[in-house]
Amino acid sequence: MGGSYFRDARNVESSIAYYLQTQLDTDWTGITTTKTFSRVYSNSVNIPIVCVRLADTNSTRLEVGANTLDFRFTVIIDIFAKSDAQRLDLADYVTDKLKDGCVFNEYSHASGDNSQVVPTPNGRIMVTNWINNMKVELGDNVDKKDRFRHVISIQVRRSTLS
Repeated sequence: MGGSYFRDARNVESSIAYYLQTQLDTDWTGITTTKTFSRVYSNSVNIPIVCVRLADTNSTRLEVGANTLDFRFTVIIDIFAKSDAQRLDLADYVTDKLKDGCVFNEYSHASGDNSQVVPTPNGRIMVTNWINNMKVELGDNVDKKDRFRHVISIQVRRSTLS
């Protein structure tokens, strides 16, 4: 299929979001998975919500004198729960699902047609660092979506098959 291919950072974010969505849809009911805060705070979307977003990309030279870079991606998973117990359960679930990594997909769509995105598996995403996994304390007078909020930050790298 000729078309437009996404770059690595976008593929990492989309692959993790897709993986968590499929896992949550299999094991839970009524959880929305998204990649944007505008959807999180939309009045049409109810909690619980899991929001996956790529925050940062770091790179280092793979070896001295080489032009090959080793990319590490910082991914943040925000959990917006209905209760403190659900927050803890979802955080533990997400952590358990991410510990073994997931499929890295290369996404593309036909030129000029953004309506259909096609994933093609090409490796794995592995967590290399657990940065934090904690409750977000915003005080007593907060939006109901922020009342039982949790954040998991991870650093990941990808491997490819080709």
